[in-house]
Amino acid sequence: MRIERPNLVREAAYERLKRRILEGVLRPGARLSEPALAQALGVSRTPVREALQRLAQEGLVELRPGRGARVRVLSPREVEEVYEVRALIEGEAAARAAGRCDEAGLRRLEAALDVLETADPDDYAAQIAADERFHALLVAASGNRVLEQVFHDLDAALALTRQFSRDLNQTPETRAQHRAIVAAIHAGDAAAARAAAEAHVQAFKATVARRIQEAAWT
Repeated sequence: MRIERPNLVREAAYERLKRRILEGVLRPGARLSEPALAQALGVSRTPVREALQRLAQEGLVELRPGRGARVRVLSPREVEEVYEVRALIEGEAAARAAGRCDEAGLRRLEAALDVLETADPDDYAAQIAADERFHALLVAASGNRVLEQVFHDLDAALALTRQFSRDLNQTPETRAQHRAIVAAIHAGDAAAARAAAEAHVQAFKATVARRIQEAAWT
């Protein structure tokens, strides 16, 4: 146990810091002080430093020589590129799902939407989890494992944009976009499913890119 404990402490520090970033507790641009984080997590600075290095490798943290670490800030151009790839992935996934998704798969998608639409507006973590589940189920419905892996490779970048889209998940427009995707899949209309999925992602891209450009980063 004495041999394993340092590893457990390192892993716990990493997981807790990552979760705080993914859930928006630590937002893009937030400065990450090793002493402050160590105190907050109840650990020494070493596991915090190692966690920050791992998160930097994953694209969630920026390590700036002489200036310290901060949660990574995406440029408007990076946001556009990430969402363009996401639109391609989800559009293709929706089109494929329209040709192969069975009733059980449709019920899972509809149930995920019900959870998303009824999530507590003040519970950001619940909203994130519900939105992630719907989109993950959508991509999984394509039946293409490689498509799923590429989609999950975008997780870190998308996490850094959620602060700027957190108020969009439950708007009437977003609900209608989600329902249009599922309706097209249910109808077996691949072209309509692709168009609906791509339009949904593009709508988010425009808003997120604009909000990031308007933010005053230092």
